[in-house]
Amino acid sequence: MKSGSLLTLQIFLWVVCAFHVAIGLGLNVSPAFPQIMAGYYGAEVNFTPALLYILKPLGVFMLVVGFMAGAAAKNPLGNRAIVYGLVLLFAARGLQRIVFQEEIANAVSIAASRNIANAAFFLLMAVALAALLRIANQQAAR
Repeated sequence: MKSGSLLTLQIFLWVVCAFHVAIGLGLNVSPAFPQIMAGYYGAEVNFTPALLYILKPLGVFMLVVGFMAGAAAKNPLGNRAIVYGLVLLFAARGLQRIVFQEEIANAVSIAASRNIANAAFFLLMAVALAALLRIANQQAAR
């Protein structure tokens, strides 16, 4: 029987998988999708044809992250490296929002409070994934 922390970790990873796959597909198949995502993040962006093209490779990275999260969701304890990679990714994304706060405000007009909330969200995701993996590891060792 799975421990509660392992099941929670798996659900968390499936959500990460679904979110990243959906965004990755959206960036590659819908010209309107980047505008929707900009609104979600509170950004004001001038979507030039060049920017829309640059977002397509980003979409591929999002797809791959999603597929990796799905692989980890099937067996988190057997795919610890992927989970730790996601922890590092989310921590780096949170820290980027803090370090580049002024650039973000100037480039895409995201309010500082919104940016800090986004940073906190990414950092919380990193901590939650790391904690869940650690607890699941400890429970599996018993």
